[in-house]
This record gives sequence, C-alpha cells and structure tokens, in this order.
Amino acid sequence: MSDEFDRISLTLPSSMVDRLDGIVDDWEYPSRSAAVRDSLRDFFGAYEWESDGDHHHHGTIVVVHDHHAAGIADELQTIQHEMAETIVSVQHIHLSHDTCMETLVVEGAASDITALANQLRSVTGVQQVKVVVVDE
Repeated sequence: MSDEFDRISLTLPSSMVDRLDGIVDDWEYPSRSAAVRDSLRDFFGAYEWESDGDHHHHGTIVVVHDHHAAGIADELQTIQHEMAETIVSVQHIHLSHDTCMETLVVEGAASDITALANQLRSVTGVQQVKVVVVDE
C-alpha cells in the first residue's frame, strides 16, 4: 500500500457510525479509516466486476454438492478440464457422508469466471455456488 494518504470526510447516519465502531472493535481494526479502506476495496472490486467483463480477476468459486448425485463427479471434472485456462487449482473436501465442497482458485476475465460459475450451477446435484473475486 502506498504511504501517501488523502484525508476525506464522510457524513453518515449515527446508526451507521455505531455499526462501524462495533465492527472496528470486533474485528480489531486499528481505526475507522482502516475499516473503511478495507470496505472500499470490496466496493471497487464489485464495481470492476460488474462494469468490465474483460478485466482480469483472481478469486475463488466454492461449490457444494451432493456426493451421491448420479454422474456428478464426472460432470464437474469435465467442466473443470474444459475451463482449465481459468482454473488455477482445485481443492476437494468431504463435508459429510453425502456432501462435498470444492474450492476452485480462478483467474481470468470476469466473463470467463462467470461462465464457469454458471456451468457449475447448472449441474444436477450442485447445491450452492459462491464466487468471490479480488483485484490486484
């Protein structure tokens, strides 16, 4: 992070200030400013994600699925092989006898990551897909 800072002022409803102060305390931020900077990074990332489908992103796709759904392992593996240029790595975790979670580390254009997530969502037996992206 750059050592140069600009000071700005925010006007917030007191209820938001109270919530911010609670989070600063709970998450042990050194200051309100540090918490707001952290929040703005997420805000900027969301803006980039929605406004530029070709912007390069890094992130994860978490997939929770029924381990016993017919053909699900083969179908997920086929999608992962077809999208190998977007997937950096995959981790498979057994949550229970019936449920597994895969975490795919991804990088590439937002449109490619979105296409991958949508393909995964369409697989019978997939219960949940969450996409988290970050920018450099």
